[in-house]
Amino acid sequence: MAEQAVKLLRQAPIILLALLVNNGLLIASSPAQQEQGLLEIRIKDHRDAIGDFSKLNIAIEKLLISPKRGLKFWSATWHELRAAPDTIDLTQYVGGKGVSVYRGAIAAVGFDAFHLKVGIIEGLLKKNRRRAPVKNTVGPVKLSFEVRPRRETVLIIDLVVTDFSDHPPRGYELGLQGYELYSAGKLIVKIPPG
Repeated sequence: MAEQAVKLLRQAPIILLALLVNNGLLIASSPAQQEQGLLEIRIKDHRDAIGDFSKLNIAIEKLLISPKRGLKFWSATWHELRAAPDTIDLTQYVGGKGVSVYRGAIAAVGFDAFHLKVGIIEGLLKKNRRRAPVKNTVGPVKLSFEVRPRRETVLIIDLVVTDFSDHPPRGYELGLQGYELYSAGKLIVKIPPG
């Protein structure tokens, strides 16, 4: 009897593992087995003071998305996506036209935020062909969205250049006008609404 008890105790981990796998309670979490979705991020410019410029190049330093933290709410993490192209002339993407800065397969999970981190901004004014400084005010944006398995999610970031020169010492500023989020071709959210 003692031998059977010892034998049963030795087999207990194997039996427990078999029960978990059989009942579907053990889920593999390797990235290779995680389902994928398609994410595309586009940038366009809201026509405000962009018309003052013959060229307004922005360099995308980083394109970041933050996964939902779930139970690990205290740990904010960002995943970097490789932007292509990394420099964009915003004067080319006005009035609904946009440029895709990222398109690729990623893990089908939920996200809490995005951050378009802009580096160098070089503006050339139309009226005098001189360079104009443009202050960057684009920062992280709280946006809860989900990339679903085998579906396409599109995030369109609407930037705006505003002329504050009538409020010295301010001048031109680059900011976020809003965004649009689509899932499987359906509009999910649009900020500002309209």
